[in-house]
Amino acid sequence: MGTRRVGRRDVLAAVAGVAVLAAAGCSGGTGASGADGGGKQVRVLMEDISYTDNIKSMLPEFEKESGIKVTIETVPYSDMSAKILQNFTQRSPYYDAVFTDNVFGSGYFASGYVVDLKPLAAKDTQYGSFDGFYQPYIKPMTTSEGAVFGLPVYGESTFLMYRKDLFQKYGITQVPQTTDQLEAAAKKISEATSGQVAGITMRGAPGIQSVYPWAGLLRSFGGNFFDGSGKIAINSPEAIKATQYWADLLRNYGPKGAANFDWEQNRIAFTQGKAAMTIDATANGPFNEDPKSSTVAGKVGYAPVPYAAGTTPSPADNTDNSLNVHALYLSKFSKNPDATYKFLSWATGEAVQSNAVKTVESVGVTLDKVLKGQAYAARYGKFQKAVLDQVSTGNVNYLPSGKDSNKIIVETGQALSSVLSGQSDAKAALDAAAKNLDGVEAG
Repeated sequence: MGTRRVGRRDVLAAVAGVAVLAAAGCSGGTGASGADGGGKQVRVLMEDISYTDNIKSMLPEFEKESGIKVTIETVPYSDMSAKILQNFTQRSPYYDAVFTDNVFGSGYFASGYVVDLKPLAAKDTQYGSFDGFYQPYIKPMTTSEGAVFGLPVYGESTFLMYRKDLFQKYGITQVPQTTDQLEAAAKKISEATSGQVAGITMRGAPGIQSVYPWAGLLRSFGGNFFDGSGKIAINSPEAIKATQYWADLLRNYGPKGAANFDWEQNRIAFTQGKAAMTIDATANGPFNEDPKSSTVAGKVGYAPVPYAAGTTPSPADNTDNSLNVHALYLSKFSKNPDATYKFLSWATGEAVQSNAVKTVESVGVTLDKVLKGQAYAARYGKFQKAVLDQVSTGNVNYLPSGKDSNKIIVETGQALSSVLSGQSDAKAALDAAAKNLDGVEAG
């Protein structure tokens, strides 16, 4: 997600926001509909990231071409949910559009706070159509009934990153495909370097930081946050195995301080050559390959998250790699929906995304043509195929959704922290977390 991804951002606010939305109801009108251009004004709330910087840099061109005045207000992700919820629950037309991830967006649409864009898209094709997006990125914004309620700006999945040079040096001939192979590779490099290079690094800080990469291992061991009946399942035998594996891997072969690593600390440990492998976001790729800041540029390989040995790979809709997409959503209370849609389609259009590839960190751009274009390949070719493969199989339900998601992530994160610190074994910690989540169901 540009320079901010699920784990680095405070996603906990997102799921709490969805709960409030569901309770708030969905009455209210769309406001006056105005034609685009003709001095119309549009106000948009966006996340303070590189993709927004790119849009803002090109905004004068759009304003001159369209006659629409656009005001973009930017805030950190952690502040967005409160501002958006205040705007929507008051049914205020102040923000014509908001920019956030699909966890928010689905709740907004279900609550009637953002609109189906298809009628507007049918009238305005100036900057492209829904068909131009890489399908895995538009899918989370598309309902089973065919409504499309958001235009994707950027997205990500997760993958295994490994040091090709170290694998060759220490005779590791196969990229880990199973968790047994992953552990064996971590052990070999850690022991061969007397711990000077950690076998693997991952985020270990409490909450979403540890839960985000751990969720991939949970699924690789055949686990899930909920069982088939929708009951909480974080203390299932599969979850216990995944947690003990994760904790043992980091304690035995991880870098010192991994229990406190967030996304940035984990990224730095890998890019500064302190670890042979990591499992994290596809958005890490550009940081790995930046010769100005990475000591491992040109030495990194990319592969799917390994499955636990002896397990059957998850079905296509429940893979062990994530799918998270940030999109622009049009408020139902906007007074200028036509002008707002024109801005949304321009901001996610080819010219803007192509410029992002040239000027900012933009591995998560969402248009098929841009993702598979020469400029993207020239900049991100070392991991382009890996990104597309992981996104195409990404699990949009990778993290728990519904009104209790915040509570699930907090409780699970606390349990993981307890296990990693050695204060508790996996079964005891997850049993305690499951008890605290008694009555919580998938939603």
